[in-house]
Amino acid sequence: MENKQNKKGINKLNEKSFMPVIWLTLLAVIIWIICPLVHLSKVWRIGLVFFIFNSFIAYEIGHLITLRKASKWWILLFPAVFAIAVLIHFARYNLLLCVVYFCFELFGLWRDEFYREKK
Repeated sequence: MENKQNKKGINKLNEKSFMPVIWLTLLAVIIWIICPLVHLSKVWRIGLVFFIFNSFIAYEIGHLITLRKASKWWILLFPAVFAIAVLIHFARYNLLLCVVYFCFELFGLWRDEFYREKK
């Protein structure tokens, strides 16, 4: 009985326009946690996870904000969470990646508007 109420609550929460942003951010955080646990070297972690995977996640977050018509302020969540993770665990030079992720989110946000002519 209680499990059904939890499922109902999660489904109701998932109807919110901002929830995909939160889920993708949590996915990125889980990947950051798993990488050292599987002994992925720093070079691979930075190259594969920080540059490729997180850039894709940032682009998708920007695109989902447009699709779900969520508040534009949600583009700050992923770079802010990454900045907190950098301050806690990673090298300080990774803070520059917050700017990169923000730019990729903007690219996702403006995905369909690059080549359209204004009427």
